Amino acid sequence: MSSSEPVLDDRGVPCAFFERDEHDGKPWADEIVCAPGYSSDAAADAVVRSLAGWGGTAEGAFGSALVDAGAQTIRVFHTYTLPLPPPEPEPELPAGLRVVPAGETKPAALHEALLAAYPPSHPDYDDDALQALDGLYDGTLIGPMLPCSIVAWDGDRAVAAVLVQDYEGEPPLGGPWISEAFRQPGPAYTGLGTLLLRCAIARASSAGLTALGLAVTETNPAQAVYERLGFTRTATWTKMTFPGTDNSGPPAAG
Repeated sequence: MSSSEPVLDDRGVPCAFFERDEHDGKPWADEIVCAPGYSSDAAADAVVRSLAGWGGTAEGAFGSALVDAGAQTIRVFHTYTLPLPPPEPEPELPAGLRVVPAGETKPAALHEALLAAYPPSHPDYDDDALQALDGLYDGTLIGPMLPCSIVAWDGDRAVAAVLVQDYEGEPPLGGPWISEAFRQPGPAYTGLGTLLLRCAIARASSAGLTALGLAVTETNPAQAVYERLGFTRTATWTKMTFPGTDNSGPPAAG
C-alpha cells in the first residue's frame, strides 16, 4: 500500500487506505479499503467524515459498510475477466453487415446507435455519453484504444460497436478492457452484440492478448451475455459520494 493514502481515525491511526484521483473536477478516492485488523464499521464512519464532498469506489462488504455509514450510492457494478482462448476464426455476421476496425470509423458515426442503446431508462444511461465516446477514441478517458476494437456497419449506417482500451494495470482488474459494447436496438439486430463481442475476442486473441476485462452495472441484463461468453466475475464494487462540503480529504499521517 506504499502508493495509497491513509484515512486516520481520531487517534491518528490509519483505519483505511485509498488511491487519490479526480473525476470531472471532483476529488475521488479509488479502491478504498479497510486497514488490516481494523473494525470495518468504525473505519467506514471515519472515511465518510474525512472524505466529505468527495466521491469514491470500494469493493464488496466495505462498500456496503460505507453506504451504511452515510455514503450515497451512485452505482453498484461488477468486474469480469475472460482468459482468452487460442485464436479462432471470427464468426460471420448476417448478410448485409460488415465489420471494420473502430479506428476507421469516426466517433460521430456511432452517436445514433450509442444514444439508442442507452436511453434514459437504461441503468448505464449517461448525460455525457458522447463526450465519453470521444475520450475513448482519443485515449484520454481510460487508455489508448486497441486495434481489436470494431464497429458493425449496415450499409452506410454504424449499428454496433465493441471498443477495447489498454487500461492501466494487469488482468483481471486492468489490462485490455472492454470499455463499450452496444448495438442499435430492434429485432433486425438481435444477437448482433454477442456476435460482435465474439469477433472482438477472436481479434484480441489473434493479437496475442491474454485476457479481457470489463465492468457492468448490477442491474444491466448484459451480465448474462458476458457470462455465456465465458467471462467470470472478479469483484463487486460500489461507486458513491460522501455527503458534505469538500474538506480536501484526510489529514496527512505524521
